[in-house]
Amino acid sequence: MKTKLLLFISGLLFTSISAFSQFTAGNVVVYRYGDGGAYTNGNLAPTFLDEYTPAGVLVKTRAIPTVTSGLNKGLTGLLKLGTGFYQQEGMSTLSQDGKYITIFGYNAAVGTTVPTTTDGLVVGVVAADLSYNSTTTLSNDATLGLGAPRSAIVDGTNIWANGFRNGVQYATIGGTTSAQVNTTGQNSPRTLSIFNNNLTVPIGSSGTLSYQTPLPTGSAAAFSTRILSGTPTTNQVVTFSLGNRLVIYTADDANNQIRRFNTNTAGDTWIALGTNLTTTPQLTLVKSITGVANVVGANTEITIFITTWGNDGSGTESSKLLTFKDTYLTPSAGPSAPTATTALATLATATAGTVFRSVTMAPQGSTAIGTATLPVSLTSFTGKKDNESIKLDWTTASEKNNSHFDITRSVDGKKFSSIGTMKGGGNSDAALNYSFADTNPLSGTNYYQLNQFDFDGNSAKSNIVAVESGLKAADMTIYANQSSNEVKLNIFSANKTSGTINIFDLAGKRVFNKTVELEKGYNNISLSVVLKSGLFVATLQTASETISKKFTN
Repeated sequence: MKTKLLLFISGLLFTSISAFSQFTAGNVVVYRYGDGGAYTNGNLAPTFLDEYTPAGVLVKTRAIPTVTSGLNKGLTGLLKLGTGFYQQEGMSTLSQDGKYITIFGYNAAVGTTVPTTTDGLVVGVVAADLSYNSTTTLSNDATLGLGAPRSAIVDGTNIWANGFRNGVQYATIGGTTSAQVNTTGQNSPRTLSIFNNNLTVPIGSSGTLSYQTPLPTGSAAAFSTRILSGTPTTNQVVTFSLGNRLVIYTADDANNQIRRFNTNTAGDTWIALGTNLTTTPQLTLVKSITGVANVVGANTEITIFITTWGNDGSGTESSKLLTFKDTYLTPSAGPSAPTATTALATLATATAGTVFRSVTMAPQGSTAIGTATLPVSLTSFTGKKDNESIKLDWTTASEKNNSHFDITRSVDGKKFSSIGTMKGGGNSDAALNYSFADTNPLSGTNYYQLNQFDFDGNSAKSNIVAVESGLKAADMTIYANQSSNEVKLNIFSANKTSGTINIFDLAGKRVFNKTVELEKGYNNISLSVVLKSGLFVATLQTASETISKKFTN
């Protein structure tokens, strides 16, 4: 569950969702298995969505809930089989309208084994504002089950999903049953995708792509097929329109290559376009591919993002997020090979005990889908000076699964520390009002942020509210008396706090150190310290600031 934020700042209503609480256009989202903790092969692990900029800067991480909450089921993944090898599963997809990421996993707790029940698999759908729906379950029993959650993809409230058996299954958001929509000969596909209302189904090592349009919702039927030259083992494809033809990039995980193809004139065969991209070990077990096309003058630039597993689970090569860019002369007819290709660059490397299963572009322009548990809706968050305190007020329109709020404060708007907590309303359909008083604010500008926590441990942060306290800044005056070996300090403190006084000589050597307790207001402190004649520097360091003053002894 996430937090939507409609913030009142300086009397103005901002109706956009906060930047923290939504994906950013142009970024990429990696579906990660594992948190780096201790793991037993064959047992289920937590999964995460990590958002990166195109330059590889990690923006935020969303932990996928692992326990059932309301109508939403918990979702986990199988990092490794009992044999120690990675399972062929866990490929995230992006809907053809770019609005939703779909993930596919197990309806079972972390640390347990793979369930073989009729509701053993669960589909998770993530919107651009980070709202989440995992109300759909599919079978994993020995007869009708899919065998492993390889991939799933949504279009509206329709879902198509596949494993290593029983073909491609059709279901709807919130459903508990499904029906196979392709024939037995197309029984074991890899990662699904949808482009121009065509469901694209790679059939492993056969070098074949199966298609069905319109999107199939009925019983099993033969899909149309297109052959890829060179017979690659295609795990995932990404499709672009270029001129009057289509161009696809494929992740060939058996040959550790990225391959380009375009349709022939008849549109029934894919022809190799340019040379294959091969860089070892960077492309070792390349599994997932996504990208974006932009017209720049007379050219079309296609930026590709890739995740690799690095090894089969028994090796040491790390999983990676990679990128490169192709430049094409924008054609009026069919495309020619790229006129330029950048070097393959590593954007991020998975930490030990984790793997980047797949990657998509960040979804855009969507909110909650289906009948999932509603988020906490924060309709206002304000702060104002109240005598010598600062009063914070916020209101929620509705709450689901809301455990508590952590109130945090910062002196610079960057590094925040907790100053208190407020119990949440749990589940409520009525407006709830909250107030918190910071009775010990800092001098100058105070920055505040709420961190809202669910009962399942997920959290989301609000935007930042800045409030001027009106308090005098901390100050310090010093007088040294060499004849009595005494240094007197007059310290003004805006708060009751503790601090450390240090005295340094001109060479930077500390010659005195003492911890002091300061009351709010003026404090007269006398230090007994033997100093030679000369110039010294005294510093007062508190939790919020450091003051330095020179003095002569």
